[in-house]
Amino acid sequence: MIAKQSIPQHLRYSFEDFLRQFPDNDACLEHMKEQRWLRGITYCETCKADKKHHRVTGRTAYACETCGWHIYPLAETILEKTTTSLRTWFYAMYLMGSTRCGISAKQIQRETSVTYKTAWRMFKQIRTLLFEDIKLEGPAEMDETCFGGRVRGLRERPEAQEQNPHCGHRT
Repeated sequence: MIAKQSIPQHLRYSFEDFLRQFPDNDACLEHMKEQRWLRGITYCETCKADKKHHRVTGRTAYACETCGWHIYPLAETILEKTTTSLRTWFYAMYLMGSTRCGISAKQIQRETSVTYKTAWRMFKQIRTLLFEDIKLEGPAEMDETCFGGRVRGLRERPEAQEQNPHCGHRT
């Protein structure tokens, strides 16, 4: 019997971790900025150079430190032009990414207190992101997943009679 391996405790991400990392919409916007432009440094259209950008109060924009040209971290993302709070979006993403058996739009509605129409749109948009090709770095955990197995309609080769210890299918 092979012991089940899981992600070490220090690498797990709990709901409390989520609340600590994203206490408000400003923290979510800052996270988006950091994901797109490390340390807020990006190309400025006016200055024609890489410049540091600082947060514009009351807006979802950052301004160039030299000329004031605005950049928008939410542009060209599923969050562009949303009227739903960023924290609600991030929480829905957390739910969809951490729920073992999946989650429905109705459950997102219940958990986030948005209308069903909004929950369904969020669910649909987030699901499109989950199917994009991405490279994973570091540990990843997958439940109830089996790789390999027998191809249906083909006869088994004698050397492939051993059971796969990870999922119970023949390889």
